[in-house]
Amino acid sequence: MTHIPERDGPSDAPPEVGAVSLTSFSTDSVPPAQRIDYWHSGVLRRLDTAPGRDESAPFNARLTRLAGRGAELLDHSGSAQMMRRDAARCRSDGRDDISLNFSVTSSATQMMHRATRLVLGSGDMMIHDSAVATEINRKKHRAISLFIPRARVKTICPNPGLLAGRLMRHDGIAGILRAHMQATMDHATHMQPQQHALAMDIAMQLALAALSEEAAAPVDAAVLDEGLYQAAKAYIAQACTNCGTNPLSVALHLGVSRTGLYRAFAKHGESVAACIWLARLAYASRMLGASRYNHLHINEIAFRSGFSVHSTFDRMFKRAYGMKPGEMRQMSLERGRTR
Repeated sequence: MTHIPERDGPSDAPPEVGAVSLTSFSTDSVPPAQRIDYWHSGVLRRLDTAPGRDESAPFNARLTRLAGRGAELLDHSGSAQMMRRDAARCRSDGRDDISLNFSVTSSATQMMHRATRLVLGSGDMMIHDSAVATEINRKKHRAISLFIPRARVKTICPNPGLLAGRLMRHDGIAGILRAHMQATMDHATHMQPQQHALAMDIAMQLALAALSEEAAAPVDAAVLDEGLYQAAKAYIAQACTNCGTNPLSVALHLGVSRTGLYRAFAKHGESVAACIWLARLAYASRMLGASRYNHLHINEIAFRSGFSVHSTFDRMFKRAYGMKPGEMRQMSLERGRTR
């Protein structure tokens, strides 16, 4: 069934704190002749959309929307498209946000924004002002955009419109933000609501730190470290089952030094290595308590949880939970029989 949303961007008032929604849209079930109208009137209302000039195949597009916590992430992919947002639309629809537009894959996206003509390639991220007329000509692409209310951006830059049209750095905090935006949307459909909320909070913290750097305003080290800490925790929860995950691999994934990563964790009285081990143990405990894994030998559970040495798994598990893995499984089985 085709799902048509009420809007495609954040409302003037931030979403209720804690309320995060995930919705997806696609042209797959829409007749080819009706797809452009559906996409323009039902999904991307803020833009006038038309197929790319050289596109002969039927128009197709897909969008995943994660909204809440005062921000919004849009993951948009599809065939070649021409999009336009003119001055009249800017005045009439009341959108008042600043967005960071990340071209995940694109051979060449041409954009005209604030009298600046840009060509965006894969990996580029541009700052966009919804109050400014825009023209976009995209070939086959995937792009992820983070929308932040202008009032929030003003807390770190009094005139956010001055940032519009800038390409952001590929390294540093902007690089971490790119990785987090893509990881969030890659895994959004497999995440719980509280994880969606955490991911949105991290995105907001990282974005404000990156925008502060672009504005040459002093970056609050506490905000930067907190964003780094939360991004690292989210990545560790996702990658802990890989035996090769360690502090160095986490730092490399986030594009920071180990020293910076250690400092962010030290502010919480934690170590990166301990966080990785605890994430693995928590993953193993969930497997031991789930009936669908009862057929697996405990050695296999240890391996799937990121432990390459079984004796290490046994020792660390007992230290963390006060019992051996086999004892936790037995306890879980007994609880299942009494229900």
